[in-house]
Amino acid sequence: MSARPLLLVCLVACTQVDVVAVRPDGSPPIPDADVLDAEVPDAEIGFCEGDGPLVLVGDGRLGCTGAVAQTTFRYAICTCEGMALSAPVTTDAFDSREGPYTSGEGGGSLATNGRFDASADVDVGGGLDVGGSGLLFGATDLRVRARLRSAGPLNGDGLLVVGGDASVNGDLRVEDLFVGGTVLVPDGATVEARGIDEAPRRDSGPVDVPPPCDCAPERLLDIGALVAAHAAENDNAAAGLEADALDGLTGDARITLPCGRYHVDRVSGEALTIEATGRVALFVAGDLALGQLTIDLAPGAEIDLFIAGNVLGQARWTLGDPSQPANARIYVGGGGTLELAGGATFAGNVYAPNAELVTPASVEVFGSLFARRIAASGPLTVHYDKALSATGEGCPTTGSCTSCLDCGNQACIGGRCGDCATDGDCCAPLVCAVGTCVPQIL
Repeated sequence: MSARPLLLVCLVACTQVDVVAVRPDGSPPIPDADVLDAEVPDAEIGFCEGDGPLVLVGDGRLGCTGAVAQTTFRYAICTCEGMALSAPVTTDAFDSREGPYTSGEGGGSLATNGRFDASADVDVGGGLDVGGSGLLFGATDLRVRARLRSAGPLNGDGLLVVGGDASVNGDLRVEDLFVGGTVLVPDGATVEARGIDEAPRRDSGPVDVPPPCDCAPERLLDIGALVAAHAAENDNAAAGLEADALDGLTGDARITLPCGRYHVDRVSGEALTIEATGRVALFVAGDLALGQLTIDLAPGAEIDLFIAGNVLGQARWTLGDPSQPANARIYVGGGGTLELAGGATFAGNVYAPNAELVTPASVEVFGSLFARRIAASGPLTVHYDKALSATGEGCPTTGSCTSCLDCGNQACIGGRCGDCATDGDCCAPLVCAVGTCVPQIL
């Protein structure tokens, strides 16, 4: 496989490929694959056994999708430009390594590099970081279990509850105020609770809230280039999979994908079930527009779904396995909308740094969301999976670093990964505890 100047993904084939799709309307099925008998290099076998997949990013950094997931999906919800929440939003956390989700635990932080605007109740199981022009909420409840940080003023007509410290770079004005830690605002700023005031510890001084979400252009994954790199280099031929096989599906189509990498032009139609039985990467050159999408994962299977275009779901989608949400990842390169018109139950992680996520119906996520912007007009619940903190453990590292992102969210000290000394050494929302960056849970 030749090197690519922008992005090269080493998502390699297995010794056996078996792709099956059934079209109940009687149209030609996607053919069964022949067995691929060619000798497979050790690195390729390693991919199928769980090592990698490797990604060579344009700036020369060697990483893998597990490392990208580990550093990108630090929050339950993270947006580059802002949030507009007109329906209830709730986040909590669990650890799929210890078993399936049963009840909400502390954790599941929420962040935006832009403005935070809510006109419905918001209940954050972790911390809340707002790196934009400020935070505004209506006559509703805003509850934050851990710390709150805002790079601009905070104004609300309802109740604000913060379990940890509340740091606001400007005035803080709400109806009722409960803060378990210290309220920090700049010199000369006002803290006002028009009703109940239960925030006895106050301080003044500089408030610095850097953009919390990893949205710098040089850090974004170029999904379009990644998909294009696999238009010719893929396992379609061995599997007998045509590039247009998933476009215009009627009825309930189904495709089974064992370990390998596959490239199609577009995915569209009434309904599709994708079953992954091994480590799978599916690259889509255009849009993914389906009435209904279901992704089933066999035990231990993983799927990385790379979509160069936009995503539209018309009926309710069911994606992934809530017992292993860290094993499903969707990357969307389109700059339009990622609209889940019929709602969704999604066990996995969505990366759409150029798209607006629109949720007019109820959406429940076991994992994490990363988007340019979120407009939630239907109830949105995210159960953050703490197993994401370990998805990069099988990825290669050099030990050198320029930031905590190069150290799997741990401290970068003097160009080397090491022990943290302060919270500022850690990738937010992690905090420093005895030299290690850990989730903030109160």
